[in-house]
Amino acid sequence: MSDLLEIGSNAPSFAAQASDGKTYHLADLVKTTAVALVFYPGNNTPG
Repeated sequence: MSDLLEIGSNAPSFAAQASDGKTYHLADLVKTTAVALVFYPGNNTPG
């Protein structure tokens, strides 16, 4: 089983802490606004 999502599939529910110290839950955000998720490998890493 792959951990990769199919293009166009829904993102799994998750929460993440932002630089402002607040924890944001995807499920809460999509109720009030459109959400675009962007992932990158990290600064100064190959790829």
